[in-house]
Amino acid sequence: MAGATGPIVVLNRSVENAMPHGQYPPSRKTRPRAKFAPLLWAMAAVGTLVGLFLLGAAAQNAGRDADSASATAAAGQPKGNGQPNRKVAKPPGVGDAVRDGKFEFVISRADCAKSSVGSKYLNRKAQGKYCVVHLSVKNIADQPQLFLGSAQKAFDAAGTEFTDDKIAGLYANDDTQTFLQKIDPGDKVVGKIVFDVPTSTALTTVELHDSFFSGGVRVTLPA
Repeated sequence: MAGATGPIVVLNRSVENAMPHGQYPPSRKTRPRAKFAPLLWAMAAVGTLVGLFLLGAAAQNAGRDADSASATAAAGQPKGNGQPNRKVAKPPGVGDAVRDGKFEFVISRADCAKSSVGSKYLNRKAQGKYCVVHLSVKNIADQPQLFLGSAQKAFDAAGTEFTDDKIAGLYANDDTQTFLQKIDPGDKVVGKIVFDVPTSTALTTVELHDSFFSGGVRVTLPA
């Protein structure tokens, strides 16, 4: 053997001759294509569509709930002022029957343009002006009760309190003696209470009492 390749050629032939006739070295197996790939893609697409549908439905329901809550909140509010609808009881006024203790009162009118009260010859002049309140008093209890003009009060818009002028009340009621005696159960009398107030004062409320110690009831006077 003269060259370096001689032994290699003989070795390769020896390997081929060593293999059984008709057999060759095993070839590398190739992985078969997945038969279910299209089906998996289809299922993934369907799952995505279902997920998008569910998200849309949830968003729509959330929007409906928000609209319903807004409508409910708005239903309890009147237009324009943002305050809940609440019926405010109108305070009693002239002509309304009100009660305190044993008496029921009805103010028929109030005259606040008087400079004096009484008759032509027997009268009393106001320091400012007189507000003469005409009212009826009924005893709703089962015992006689005396009406006290000095227990009555009046107020202006600022809350300033005024008490009645007892002497002026005597002149104003010179035609009746009913306020000078007790009122029997079930009986009703009419008379006047008089307040001496500054000329610039406008009374807004009269507070009526059956005694000095009662809680009183307020009647709104017309402006």
